[in-house]
Formats: sequence, C-alpha cells, structure tokens
Amino acid sequence: DGRVYVNSMGLDPVILKATFREVANCRRAGIMINTFMLARNKSLVDFVKRVAQICRGKAYFTNTMTLGQFILMDFMKRKTRRVG
Repeated sequence: DGRVYVNSMGLDPVILKATFREVANCRRAGIMINTFMLARNKSLVDFVKRVAQICRGKAYFTNTMTLGQFILMDFMKRKTRRVG
C-alpha cells in the first residue's frame, strides 16, 4: 500500500537477524552486495556497514548535498577512502 514500516523501538532484531542470515547466504552463493546510502541515521549506517562486512561488499555513504563525494568502505580490501 506504499506505506513504510518504522518500528518505534528502532531496527527490529528479528528482521535484522533474518536479513544478516540472507546476506551470508548470498555471500556463500557468490552474490556480491554493494550499497549506496544517502541516509545519515546511525542505526541505518551501522546496518549497512554490517551487511557490507558480512558479504565483503562495498558501502558508499553520501548525502543529498554532496552526491559528487562519498565515502567508500570496501570490506573486501578492508579499506575506507573518500572519493570525489
């Protein structure tokens, strides 16, 4: 119906656990997950970092004011750098 579910208590631990399990399954299947994130919410940033760590993918962080610049966290090479 187009509505966004927001748990008033923060990120739902049951959903997080299921998501992280699926991310691990993707990694075992050879599926790379890279994420480009605009939000600055700490819990969402931590979530994206954890997904990138589990799958050894990349996480790109920026915001609407600085779309030409972003921070790349490459968990495959274990490096973080500013791009742009």
